[in-house]
Formats: sequence, structure tokens, C-alpha cells
Amino acid sequence: MVVVLGLLVGAGHAALAQEAPTSKPVTDPKDLRELAKFEEMMDVPGVARQHKDILYRELAMEAYKNGDKERALKMFMRAASYADKPSQAAIADMYWEGVGTAVDRPRAYAWMDLAATRGYDRFLAKREYYWSQLTEAERAQALRVGQDIYAEYDDKIALHRLQMELEFTRRNVVGSHVGFVGTGKVYGFTHTMNTGRASTGLPRPGGNATSTSGSEQDLGLPIANLSELYRPSIWKVNDYARFKDIQWQERVESKPTVDVGDLQNVATPPAK
Repeated sequence: MVVVLGLLVGAGHAALAQEAPTSKPVTDPKDLRELAKFEEMMDVPGVARQHKDILYRELAMEAYKNGDKERALKMFMRAASYADKPSQAAIADMYWEGVGTAVDRPRAYAWMDLAATRGYDRFLAKREYYWSQLTEAERAQALRVGQDIYAEYDDKIALHRLQMELEFTRRNVVGSHVGFVGTGKVYGFTHTMNTGRASTGLPRPGGNATSTSGSEQDLGLPIANLSELYRPSIWKVNDYARFKDIQWQERVESKPTVDVGDLQNVATPPAK
């Protein structure tokens, strides 16, 4: 079926990453150590979903698995507006295959071209395959459609959009307009992290809270230090995008893949 969608739906937490080329393996131990910390902090309940690229991609995958392909496409579009490359590639596949929308091969090519702008091997290969299948008229149309898509979803625009969201969330939770973090700890209950009890849906920083009756209210177990939770790789857009790339490269791109074709009916031999 659709290779990109298969990766996204089946990759679990590795699907938090953007795809990076296998020809550029990560060898810097410092990057690998930061990747481990990046993944640990992104696993803190509520953190990943404060990143709009991840939030909308997760909603898209959920809709896709539940059979609501039209909603999946809409959610992938929202994720794509925050520079999420796998979502952009998923959109391309859906237009190419006519999943959740009518078949539109020129538009599919334009989306895959955008997904490949960071030089990721699989998306580059898929883009070239699409181009080879287009007629001359479709190629001309793809170039025209691509101008409109790039005008709204190009990385320069989409990453800036994501940056604004991340900065707002970080300032809102930390409570400092200049970004001061401090040395406190984050406490919380795992089952209440995504209920919106904090203004952003993240666990509140602090220790004990006083209830309206004046008694002490336990906020749960310590989850992370503030300095760890608000590290640049989580909230600074350039660092964040870089470690998404590294994560996909290490957890997905470095793994061998098999491209399975469409299902076919196979005649069952008669019983002997």
C-alpha cells in the first residue's frame, strides 16, 4: 500500500521524527547522548503533543487507522504546516493513490518534492519515481501547483510558524518572559498530564500546591528537572528540527525496509 503511511502508522515513538538520509549516519557520541535525552523528555506525558507538528501527525495517524481517511488528510495538512516532512510525504502518497481524496498526481509530486527538500533519500527516490510517471502536461501542472504549496508550506515559513508556537508554550509554562528556567523539578500524575490542568497541558513545575481550602495537595512524583525538560533540543526550533532528523535517521532510516506490493489473490491448491 502506501510506504510512508505504513512507516508512520507502525513506527510508534520513532514516528516523532522527520526522515533523514541513510548516507549520513550519526557518528558523534555527543549527538547520540543528546538524542537519548531528547527522547526521554519527549516521552514525558504532555510534552510531544505541545509540538503542533507531532500533535497533528498523531491525530492524522489515529484517523487513518480508524478508517477516516479524509480527516487523516486534513490533520496531515496541519502537521505539514509546521514543517513535518513525513506528513508532507504522507499527503503526497494520499494524493497519488487517491486515499481520502481524488487522485491528483501533479499535486502528489509537488508535495513529495517539498518533503524531499531536506535531502532525505526515501523521499528523493519517491519524488523521482513520481516525476518519471507524469506526462508532460502533468509535469507542467505540478510546477504550477508547487508554487502555491511552497508559498504556504516551505520550511522557511513552516519552521517560523512552529518556532512561534514553541516559544509561546515554553514561556507560558516556565512563567518567564525572558526564558529563565531555574533549578526546580516537574511533578505530575501520568494519568492527568493531558487533561489541561496546566494552561498548556504540560505538567506544572513545582513541588506541593495549596488547594482552595488551604491544605497541601500532592502534585505527584517528580518527572524531570526543569533544565532537562526545557533543553534547546525540545523547544528551540532549529535544535528541535535537527534532533527530529537524527532520531528518524537512527530509529527508522538505519533499519532495512522491504517495499511490499499490492495484495493479490492466490488460488488455494486442492486438498489431497
